[in-house]
Amino acid sequence: MQTDKDFIEQIPHNAKIAFFGAGVVANYLYEYISENRKDIDMVCCIDSFATGEMNGLKIYNLAEIEKVKDSFDLLVFTTRKCIHELIELFAYLDINFLIIPREVEKYCRLKDYIPKFQTASEVLKSEEDKELYKILWQFKLGSDDALLQKYAFEKHGIRLLGPVRNYHKQYMEFINKDAIKTVFDAGVCNGIQFFVYKKQFKNVQKIYGFEPMYDMFKKETYDSFIQKMQEVEIINKGLWDQEDELSFVETPNNQAGSYVQDVKTARPLKEIDNVYKIKTTTIDDFKQNNKIEKVDFIKMDIEGSELRALKGGEKTILSDRPQMAISIYHSIDDLADIPVYLSELLKHQNYTFRLGHYSAKVHETVLYAIPDELLK
Repeated sequence: MQTDKDFIEQIPHNAKIAFFGAGVVANYLYEYISENRKDIDMVCCIDSFATGEMNGLKIYNLAEIEKVKDSFDLLVFTTRKCIHELIELFAYLDINFLIIPREVEKYCRLKDYIPKFQTASEVLKSEEDKELYKILWQFKLGSDDALLQKYAFEKHGIRLLGPVRNYHKQYMEFINKDAIKTVFDAGVCNGIQFFVYKKQFKNVQKIYGFEPMYDMFKKETYDSFIQKMQEVEIINKGLWDQEDELSFVETPNNQAGSYVQDVKTARPLKEIDNVYKIKTTTIDDFKQNNKIEKVDFIKMDIEGSELRALKGGEKTILSDRPQMAISIYHSIDDLADIPVYLSELLKHQNYTFRLGHYSAKVHETVLYAIPDELLK
């Protein structure tokens, strides 16, 4: 991984530079250069949108670049947006430039997460899990995916080009399967995981599957088998921290990635996306309203809604001591915050936390929380 230091060391000694871009990355590079490369003279910023100043440097609009291009020797890119077009413009104007690598730009934007990742790492029990977690967060900060690909293949036989999933291990790897009678599955999608539960949970009596759009996501062939499973009940609601009505975005090209619009992972809508209103409930309310004696296993893969849904189940989690398999890969915040949140919630409950990853990319990371008396 190329670091910010490596990048800045490419700037010639005593150079006069201008930054292209005046945002978070430019601000970070300004501070780093001010402290570590006092020979460099930072002259100004060029930006297509921002105006005013950044750390005392005047910000010029891109249209004004000809007026100031003779005041600097080198234009330092702090963003990669529209880069292929811009380098042609700057080459035409005979402007020397240095392009920030993608991993360095990403690191500059996300470096403040590092202390949070280090705290979250201490939640995990094994050194193997801590090493896996380090690979994951370093990838989030810009490392390449070579170590992830190696891990996925050696651990699970998963490759980039297939097979790309292992349903028998994902959500199941560290679970004490014989101790499970009642399941809360949040994020059913087409219900494929029900087949795994039926095969592996020999004592299962009831599976509540929460999926607000199951009628849209289901596949007729799978559903014909699922309808024969007396243990399965589909709940056409999402799990949240309160009963509510929310906007739900269906992504037709990847229905498993459909999401609630109110979460941090929400992205700008695409033309092909469809938005629906869904109803939500909480784990605690659903358990109480349906007079469920005990919840033994909670699985969540709900595209960034996991933390809100967990907060809606705190009473149940503390009283029932369920095993849990919680997806934490949907955002950088989830990767950092969910382990710490659950660790704090369960700090007096004698739980052990494990980590699993089931993809050759950054997707499919699962945090397991297992009561110590159920450890295998």
